Amino acid sequence: MRSNLSRKIIYGLIIVAILGAMIPYTDWLKGVKKNKDLGEAAIGQVDTGSFMLKLALLGGARGIAANVLWTRAEELKREHDWDRMKATIDLITKLQPHFLSVWTFQGWNLAYNVSVEWDAPEDKYDWIKKGIQFLEDGVKKNSRSPDLIWDTAWTYYHKLGFADESIILRRLFRDDDDEDFKKYIDYSDPQQPLIVGNDNFKLGFGWFSRAVALVDEGASRLQAGTRDVELVDPSPQRKGRPGDLAFRSMPAHAQTRYAAGLEKASILDIPATFGEVAKNEWAKALIEWEKFGTYTFMTPNQTKDKTGKLVDEPVQIDDIFQPKKYAEISENARYWTNRWADQMNYPYWKDRSMAEMTNEGVQARQLFYEGTIAYKKGDPELAAKKFREGLDVWELLLKEHPQYQSDKFNEKDTGLIVKRYVRSLKQLGEPEPEVFPFKALLQAAEQDTSVDPFDANEMLGPASDGSKESRTGGATAAPASAPSPK
Repeated sequence: MRSNLSRKIIYGLIIVAILGAMIPYTDWLKGVKKNKDLGEAAIGQVDTGSFMLKLALLGGARGIAANVLWTRAEELKREHDWDRMKATIDLITKLQPHFLSVWTFQGWNLAYNVSVEWDAPEDKYDWIKKGIQFLEDGVKKNSRSPDLIWDTAWTYYHKLGFADESIILRRLFRDDDDEDFKKYIDYSDPQQPLIVGNDNFKLGFGWFSRAVALVDEGASRLQAGTRDVELVDPSPQRKGRPGDLAFRSMPAHAQTRYAAGLEKASILDIPATFGEVAKNEWAKALIEWEKFGTYTFMTPNQTKDKTGKLVDEPVQIDDIFQPKKYAEISENARYWTNRWADQMNYPYWKDRSMAEMTNEGVQARQLFYEGTIAYKKGDPELAAKKFREGLDVWELLLKEHPQYQSDKFNEKDTGLIVKRYVRSLKQLGEPEPEVFPFKALLQAAEQDTSVDPFDANEMLGPASDGSKESRTGGATAAPASAPSPK
């Protein structure tokens, strides 16, 4: 008896000692988790419902359940049972909130694959919005993932801005009164205010800038966030790596797209904007391109320095605009500077922003816009006058911007104006002038019958009475009605 009692006392003391030792160990472990950014509290928003669900499915059963639900979601997609598919996807995210492929794939699925199954733009918009909100929910639960932030930005930017019905989708976004859906952080402002925006490209700019800022803080996909993400979700995507060209260029692309969209009817029945507003937005685009161009990338190959040691060389793409600095860098660095500048079409984007932000650039765009409206409305006299005035201003401006002038995209746009100028003269019974600006572009323009799908004036013609509601009756973001799949 006495022996048993002694053993019990010894065991009890051992247990107390172990429990006592666990207290400082637990505190140390919490410190490590905080420093290495591990654990749900550091990753993002903690979903208590998800935690209880995972608790009920301890061990490997959680992964099996997620796989079964994934298969079921695909079946529901084939059956066009969209609401049940969305509910199934939501359940998967509760089981595996840090499995990034769920958020990336299913966000794309909702915004791209499901939305195209509907005919009405309002229904398409509703499912694109669901896809974006799904991605945003993923960001809340994985706040250290540049991937998900970038994917969210891309969907705002691309799916709403480049779809076949973009002029309508952008109007639906503008009219959407859901302010939470339209909030973004203005990373171009040092104070970084939270803004409610009415343009999807500005939202894209805000989210892209957020992803870049997160990477610059050290939160690369391959280095930070939840340690297990790279193990359970290996991805060939480059997004999130600090040195990736495409990743870092997107804030500049989004801002450029916004500035360009202001100067035409890129939103259904919303007239173009010129003057100081347009100049300022183009100036912001130039700032973003220079920010991209002056970022220091490292060469993928190593060269020997003066001591014979193999080293990576720093490269700044903007050096092609800095003759003195460009002449001083090594042959290898010049090779990568030129290669990456060509790959990203950097000379075009920077020179375009420099040209468009001037008084002359905005003036020419306004004259082209007014001439196009007159041309579409059957007023060749006013159209010819506006086109010629605009071409005269444009010719003088582009002499100072040869990179922009010689680019094929600019030649196509300018050629369209030249073609319409000559046709307006013919409608007036006037001969084609012997000499006029950009006459060399006329032949190619005559053979080009394409129209700009992102300009309502090109796709539908200007509103007959000049009102904002004349063709739409007031476009508003409506909830999805009965399915009407293609």
